[in-house]
Amino acid sequence: MVGRRKVKPTALSTWVSGVKAFRAKFNYGDSDWVGTVALKQKIKTHVGQPPSVGLSLALFNEIVTWKLAGQEDRTRHLRTKLTDDLVRKITACAFSLAHSDRDYLTRAHLYVLQGISGVSTGVASAILALTFPDQYCVIDPRIWKAIYGQNQEQFGLSDYRHCLADVL
Repeated sequence: MVGRRKVKPTALSTWVSGVKAFRAKFNYGDSDWVGTVALKQKIKTHVGQPPSVGLSLALFNEIVTWKLAGQEDRTRHLRTKLTDDLVRKITACAFSLAHSDRDYLTRAHLYVLQGISGVSTGVASAILALTFPDQYCVIDPRIWKAIYGQNQEQFGLSDYRHCLADVL
């Protein structure tokens, strides 16, 4: 991939080993895990598979709360004027997109979802990962640090593509 950052192979291999060890000991009764599974099912039930409708404002807000985990106040002012109709139409548009080129489709999905005020690459990635769990992942500073051993706070399309290539 052109423009991909060089990451020490040891960081990625260490991450893969850590994931394998984590999976072997994972507690599927953990409340965060149970809540995430329930949210994914709620989204699947609401939008269908493949998605045929967009998210309701209430379901969108649940995703924002899940993703930002106590930090949602920092973008709340950006979301005060959101309407159910706007969120439904923008997410329905994003979910209806199709393209044979995965990178092109990822770009389109992210940018359409970022048309919703207050939606960053991180929140857009959460919407995609919860709606299309086999095709997308969530990106945020904790995940980046765990995978690459590097601190990073802001993410763009190239970062997300890089992460997707390594995770999926």
